[in-house]
Amino acid sequence: MSNWPILRHLRRSVACLGGSLLSACAGGGDSTPTPPPPVTVTPPVISSFSASAATILTGTTVALSWTVTGAATLTLDQGIGSVIGSTSTNVKPVATTTYTLSASSSAGTVTRSATVTLATVNITLDATLSATQVFHFGQADAMGLFNVPDMHLAALRQTNGSYLLWITGNIGASGGSVTRLSTSDFLLYQYAGPSATPPPLPVMAPSCDGVTPACLANIDADYVGANTVVRAANGSDLLMFYEAGNKTIGSVAQTGWEYNETSVARSTDNGLTWIKTGPGAGPILSGSDAKPTTSVGTTQPGISEPGAIAVNGYLYMFFQYVPNKTSEPEAPSVIQAARASVGSDGAPGSWMKYYNGGWTEPGLGGQGTTIVPTGTIATRPVEVWPVYSSYLNAYVLLFLANEGWFFTTSTDLVTWSAPKNFMPMVMWQNCQPMSWNYVFVTPGSDPGTIGQTGYVLYAHTDQKGLGCGSFAPHELWVRSFTFVKTP
Repeated sequence: MSNWPILRHLRRSVACLGGSLLSACAGGGDSTPTPPPPVTVTPPVISSFSASAATILTGTTVALSWTVTGAATLTLDQGIGSVIGSTSTNVKPVATTTYTLSASSSAGTVTRSATVTLATVNITLDATLSATQVFHFGQADAMGLFNVPDMHLAALRQTNGSYLLWITGNIGASGGSVTRLSTSDFLLYQYAGPSATPPPLPVMAPSCDGVTPACLANIDADYVGANTVVRAANGSDLLMFYEAGNKTIGSVAQTGWEYNETSVARSTDNGLTWIKTGPGAGPILSGSDAKPTTSVGTTQPGISEPGAIAVNGYLYMFFQYVPNKTSEPEAPSVIQAARASVGSDGAPGSWMKYYNGGWTEPGLGGQGTTIVPTGTIATRPVEVWPVYSSYLNAYVLLFLANEGWFFTTSTDLVTWSAPKNFMPMVMWQNCQPMSWNYVFVTPGSDPGTIGQTGYVLYAHTDQKGLGCGSFAPHELWVRSFTFVKTP
C-alpha cells in the first residue's frame, strides 16, 4: 500500500500550523466560503389599539391610542391618514364608527380595529295631566290670562326652592307683554306681579304698541317676549333675553308681518320691573340682512325666540333665523348660535355668532352658520330652546318644526346629533289643534338643567283660530317626559 495519502495529510497539517494554505485549512479542501445565516424579517406588531370611550353622544371627543412596533408606515382609516410617529389622536364621530389601524413593513401589513358606538336617545311623553293641573283659560287659577304662553316660559329658581316665571301673552290691556308668576311645582301657579291681586299686570310691555309715531322705529315697538332670565354677574340683578318685534316699515304698519331682533333688559328688583335701554341693555342679535325698507313676503324675518344657557364662563344663545325673502312668505328658517362671556352680562357688542367653525361674527348683523342640519327631517325649525341634561351628561336642543316637536343632543354645543321627532304633529293648520313653545323642567333643579324625568310646559290651542268661527286662546299645558339612553 502506498504511503502518499498519509504524507499529503501531514504536509497539509504542517502548512496550517504555519499560517499558509488558509483556504485549505478553512474549507477542508477545495470548498467555497459558507454564506452568513439568513436575516428573519417579521411583520409589525400592534400590541394595543383602543378608544377612550366605547359609547358616546354626539359632540364627544374620543382619544384613539395604540402601541405599535416594527412599522414603516402607520395609517388610520376614516379619512385620518398617516399617524406614523404618534401614539394617539383625537376624533369626534357623529355616528357609530369603526376605526382600523394599519401597520406595514417589508414583511407585510397587520391591522386592528376599535369601534365607538353612538348611543341612542329617545324621549317619551306621558299622557296629558288632569285638568286641575293644566292652566286653562277660564279656570279659577288662570287669573284671567289670555293667549299665554306666547313665548317660551322664562323661569328662575329662588333661594326657598320655589320658582319665578315670566310668561308672555295678552297681559291686561297689552298684547305681547310679559307678567310674572310663581310656582313651587310647575303644576299650580300664582300671580306674583306688580299688584297684590289679579288680574295680572305687565312687568314689561312694548314701547309704543304701534301707536305713538315717535317710537314706531323702536325694535320693541309692538312686541316683547321673555324667553330666558338669568342672574347677572353681580349676583343680584337679573337679565332677560327677549324677542323684540316691530311691525312697521317706515311709518306704515304691516299686516301679518313682524321684524324680530333679540334684546336684553335688566332688573334690580327680582324681575318686577325691567330696564330695556341704557348701559348693558338694548339689541344684541339681529339677522345678517337688515330690516327691509319695503314690504316683503316673509311674515317674521329676523331672529326670534332666543334660548340661552350658561356654560364654562359663556352665555350660549340659540335662535331661529328667518331671512328676508319676498318670494317665500314662510321662508325656510335655520338654527344658529352666538355666545358672550358671562362677565359681559350679554350686553350689546359682546355677542359673537358661530360662523365657519368659530365664534367670529358680530351678533348684530353678522353672518351665522346653521348649527343643526335639519334637512328634510324637520322643515322650518323655530322656537329653539337649550337645556342641560344631568341624566345624559349632555345638552339637549328642543325646537318646533312643520312636522312636530324635535330634539337633538350634543356634548360640545357645536356638533349636534340628527334631530329626532318625539311628538309628530302637522303644524300651522287653520282650525286644527296645535301645541308649541315648549320647555323642559325638573322640579328641584335650576331652570336650564333637567334630569331623566320632569315636566314639559307648553302652549296649546284646541284650534288655531285663524279662519275659524271662534278663536281659541293659547293655554299653558303640562305633560311629563322621560329620557331613555341606549346603551
